[in-house]
Amino acid sequence: MQALDEWDVPEAQKKQTITESLKGPASEAVRNLKLSRKDCTALDYLNVLEEVFGRTEKAAELVYQYEHTYQRRGERMTEYMRRLDKILHQILLKKGAEPAEVDKIRIKQILRGSQPLDPVMMQLRSRAGNQELKYLELIRVVREEEALLEEKSFRRGERAYAQPVRHNDGLQPESDSLDTYGSDEDEQEHLVVFKSTEKAAKESNLPERGELFKTVKKVQEAQVELQQAHAELCQLLMKVTEMQAEMQKFLTGMQTTGVAVASGPNPLTKSQQATTSPLSKKRCFGCGEMGHFRAQCKGRKPEKDRVKGLLEALEGLLSTSPAGNARGHQ
Repeated sequence: MQALDEWDVPEAQKKQTITESLKGPASEAVRNLKLSRKDCTALDYLNVLEEVFGRTEKAAELVYQYEHTYQRRGERMTEYMRRLDKILHQILLKKGAEPAEVDKIRIKQILRGSQPLDPVMMQLRSRAGNQELKYLELIRVVREEEALLEEKSFRRGERAYAQPVRHNDGLQPESDSLDTYGSDEDEQEHLVVFKSTEKAAKESNLPERGELFKTVKKVQEAQVELQQAHAELCQLLMKVTEMQAEMQKFLTGMQTTGVAVASGPNPLTKSQQATTSPLSKKRCFGCGEMGHFRAQCKGRKPEKDRVKGLLEALEGLLSTSPAGNARGHQ
C-alpha cells in the first residue's frame, strides 16, 4: 500500500501495470472485480487480492499472536525479527496498529520475547535509548552484535548458537524467498556447516560421556550400599531398644525383691511407723523393761550390791558342787 502511494504515475498506468503482472487465479479475481465495479482503482485491486489470498485472522488475533511469538532456543536474533516483521506487516494491513508506532512495538516485543540469555538481547537491553531505535538502526546493531559474537566464538573454537533453526510455520504463509536477511542457499550452507560441527563435537565428547556414565554408575552403587547400611543400622537400633526394655524389666523385678526382703514378714506401714511412739523403741538393759534406757532406770541396784550378790551366788554353787558330785572311794 505504501509503495502504491509513492508510485508517481497516473492511476490508469497503475491499474494497467498491476493487471499485466497478474496471472491465473489472481487475474481472475481482478477481472471479477472489474465486472462488479466500473470505477475500480489500483488500491481496490490490491484490496481484493488481499481478501482472496491474504490471511483471514482479525487484527486482534494477529496482535495476540504477535505478543506471544517468542524466540526459539538457538534461533538468531535476525531470524526472530523476521518472524515478527511478517506478523507485524499483517497487523498494519488489518489496521491493528499505527505506522508511527511500528518501531516502538517491534523493539518492545524483541526485548520481551527474546531468550533470557541471548547475548544480542542482553547487549540491546544494556544500551541506552533502545526504545527509540528505528528499524534501520535496530537491524544494524543486531547484525553487528551477531557478527562480533560469531568472530569471538570462532576464535575460541565454539559455536555462537546451539543449532540452526528453520521456520516453516503454517501461520506464516509468506515465502522464505522474500527474506531480506539472507537467501535459502546461504541458509542451507549454514545448516551443513552447523551439522558437521555438531557431529565433530559429539565425536570429541564420547570419552567424556563414557567417564560420566562410569561415575554415575559408581554413584548408584554407593547409593545402594548406603541404603543397605541404613537398613542394618535400623535393625540394630531395634534390637538395642528391645534389650533396654528387657533390662529395665529385670531391674524393676530386682528392686521389688530387695524391698520385700528388707521389710520382713510383717513390715510396718508408713502410717504405723508415724503413729509409733519414740518411747516404744527404748529398752532398758538393766531391768529389761521398755520405755527407758539403763541410765534412766529407777529400779536398778548399785553396782556393789550386784557384784556382792553375784559373788554370793558363785560361792553357793562352789559349796554345793563337791557334795552333790563327789564319788569317793568305793
